[in-house]
Amino acid sequence: MSGRKNWEIVIGLLLTDGCVSSDRFIIFHNKSEVLHNLFKEKMSELFGNLHFTQRIEKNGTKRTQISRKNIVKKLLQKCELKTFRRKRLKNGDFPSVKIPSFIKKLPISRIKKFLQVVFSADGSISLSVRWHKRNKSWEIRRRIELTCKHPHLRKEYFELLKSIGFSPRTSSDNITLEKKKDILKFAREIRFIDGVKIGKDSKNWCGYEKNEVLDLATKTFELRKKDLEKFKTKEEVISFLKSLLKGPSLSGSR
Repeated sequence: MSGRKNWEIVIGLLLTDGCVSSDRFIIFHNKSEVLHNLFKEKMSELFGNLHFTQRIEKNGTKRTQISRKNIVKKLLQKCELKTFRRKRLKNGDFPSVKIPSFIKKLPISRIKKFLQVVFSADGSISLSVRWHKRNKSWEIRRRIELTCKHPHLRKEYFELLKSIGFSPRTSSDNITLEKKKDILKFAREIRFIDGVKIGKDSKNWCGYEKNEVLDLATKTFELRKKDLEKFKTKEEVISFLKSLLKGPSLSGSR
């Protein structure tokens, strides 16, 4: 089989928005056409000419499916897994799923590619504004977040990020990067897959590409307190930030 270097991409997609149903179906659910195209491309590179079926679910999520017993067997063997299921079982336990051991042994560049896929599917970039009463100034808050409710898988993502130099924080459902050095490092070394957009959960950034807002978040580190003094409302600050999208570096414009 060809496409040796694509395993981490396929596994990243399956561990986030994918599943293996029964012993013959490989399924990918997501609203991003970019990620569906990536799934089809990399699966085809790994397993040859494939027949994909697609449909739109009632909630608007697209479903791409392959029906091949031999591929299911190969995927589970390669990953040393019995399932890719991440949701709780009826008895309250979580399925035994993990990051495949071979992923952790890859060169750092490929580990970063794996994380890029995972964050593109189940991650987000948050850029928000609040009024700091004590300082009497606007405060910009930046956060990169990965949602993962499976406790063991979440712990493994956390440890993988730490192993390549990040300082993540974790909660019951999420892993977050909030430190300036982590956000800059993520923007420089990992990023999101180009073309993947922010969803409807974001009031201010829905429809923008995740990388657009990520780059804007890094640009805002150059803002000074006086740059925001003239704005009276949060909406005005957000409008100003949107005006900086794809603009020149702030430091370079002074």
